[in-house]
Amino acid sequence: MRDNVIAAIQRLGLSGYGLSQELPFDSSGQSLFIKNPKRVYVDNEQVEEEPLYLTLGPSSLDIMNNTTSVTVFIAVDAKNKPSNYDETLRKLRSIKNDILWEGATSRIVNVSSEYEGDLLISELTYEFTRIT
Repeated sequence: MRDNVIAAIQRLGLSGYGLSQELPFDSSGQSLFIKNPKRVYVDNEQVEEEPLYLTLGPSSLDIMNNTTSVTVFIAVDAKNKPSNYDETLRKLRSIKNDILWEGATSRIVNVSSEYEGDLLISELTYEFTRIT
């Protein structure tokens, strides 16, 4: 899934922003997106399984919702926000339907922003759910 998100971001050709193949944190736990503003970082996927219908028979007959999520991080200087920042976030939000994830019954992207020092950090979490 992480590779699919990276591929979709590469197809956007974001002007003025780099795309890192690295995970967003280095070995000391430092956030790389804070050290390297204007670079997009994609985290590892997270998987959550939730029962939809449980049966009294073997567990192989249970129906589950499987949600796979991937978070993307981008930081910019809050005082001198790039003029194309909002457009970049719009483009990043729009790729949820372009990310290949067979059998997805739900595709959601959640966006949140926070300030850390003089940086504006945005997190986009793509969530794809399928029934198994």
